[in-house]
This record gives sequence, C-alpha cells and structure tokens, in this order.
Amino acid sequence: MTAIGEAERRRFDEDGFLVFERLIGEDAVRELRGAYDRILEREVAALGDRLLGGITRQVMMPCLTHPAFDRNPALDAAAEIAEALLGAAPVRTFDMLIYKPPGHPHETPWHQDMSYLEMPVARAGTAIPLDTLQFWVALDDVDAENGCMHFLPGYQRRPMLEHRVASGDPNDDGRLLEIADAPKHLDLSKGVAAPLRAGGATVHGYGTPHYTPPNRSQDRPRRAFIFNLAPEAAFERQLAGMADRITPAALAITRRASVSFRKV
Repeated sequence: MTAIGEAERRRFDEDGFLVFERLIGEDAVRELRGAYDRILEREVAALGDRLLGGITRQVMMPCLTHPAFDRNPALDAAAEIAEALLGAAPVRTFDMLIYKPPGHPHETPWHQDMSYLEMPVARAGTAIPLDTLQFWVALDDVDAENGCMHFLPGYQRRPMLEHRVASGDPNDDGRLLEIADAPKHLDLSKGVAAPLRAGGATVHGYGTPHYTPPNRSQDRPRRAFIFNLAPEAAFERQLAGMADRITPAALAITRRASVSFRKV
C-alpha cells in the first residue's frame, strides 16, 4: 500500500497534486494493459468509445465495458490514498481511458477539470470544490516525449479560470476544453512534469491546472487509466447538479458506474 502521511497531505494541500512512483505492481499493469488493448482493438465493444475533441481516443466508463477496470489494485490503492486526503471513504464517480499512440500530434491543453461540469464550459470565477480527486495511472513508461502529466502547483484554491472549447462541437459532451489565454493567466515556467514508470500514478484536484503534450515518440504508446474518487456526499451533490443538463439515461449510467470503497 502507498502510505500517505502528514507531509504528503500538506504538500497536496499546497500544490494540488501528488506523484506516486509506484501505485500498482507488474501483474496488475499487465492485466490492465491486456484489457486496455482489447478495448482499443475493439475486441470488446466499449460503451463510450470516441475521439475527445475529435482528435484523441477516449473511452468513457471502461468499468462498464471490461471487469478488469471495475475493480483492480489501482482502484484499491487509490481509495486508501483518497480516504487519507479527504477524511472519508470514497466512491468512484467516473473513469476513462485516454490513448496517445506513437506519433500522436495533439496535446491535451492546460485546463482545470471543474471546467467540464457545465456545457459548454463552467463559468469563470466558479468556486472549486476540493473534495474530488482524479487519479492518472500510467500503464506505459511516460515522460515529456510521449505525453506525461504536467501540473501547475498552487492554483487549486483560486476561483476557476476562464475556459473555452479547444476543439470539437461545443454542444457535445466530448468537446476538448482549454484555459483561455493560458500564458497570460498562468506562469507556465513553473509547470512540473510528472514522468512515471508503468504502474506509477498522479493525483490532483478539480482546480489544479494540468496538461499533457503530444506523443512525439516513434515507438512508445501512452496508455492512461484515469478515474475520479470523492466522498459519497460529494458524489450525490454532483449528480444533483448534473440532473438538469444530462439525460436520465446518462445519469443512470453514471450511477451504475459508481462503486463505494467504504469498509464494512
């Protein structure tokens, strides 16, 4: 288990993210890679297989597609971390796969996850809740060349920045968002790259600006397994806020994909 102590909690509170060199072992990585590739190759039909912003392969809710993503050591380890950071047992509220093959020319621009909670973007200045965490699990070795995560520390408690649609249909849930005029509003020179070996992970909050570059490598895929954890009360608030902007069927899928890590 990845231990979280007072130093890590303080660093997360200050920076808005943490990096774990090892979250899961080689066996778990191997199993998740196998399931990931079956989805990528469409041997398993995925419910939410699409192109994020029309440019980058994204599979929504893989937990509903393949059992390997429903419960696994990555989720169990992340739940322990989330409980230590949030002070409550978490619920999985969302998961996805984002794939950048070798030579993929598109970045995922600087953004804050809170921006996606309204269509087409959440309003600038919105207060950002601190009770939802996103884990980004590397299933390949990643660095700046093939698309590792980059973070800007210290912004997570500020009101949300203005965002805009970077690509895709503004009225489609699969739009890609970016911080408007990011170099003007952010000191990008303070960006922190988070290279990882396969099995490592990062965690960040809804307000932490983050970015991934293109996969400029010629022969290294970048398979990322991503999921959100939040206390049950926060999840119920999110569902209530989503009720007037998504269909009842989509709301039902979101609830079906949730799982509690509360210890009985």
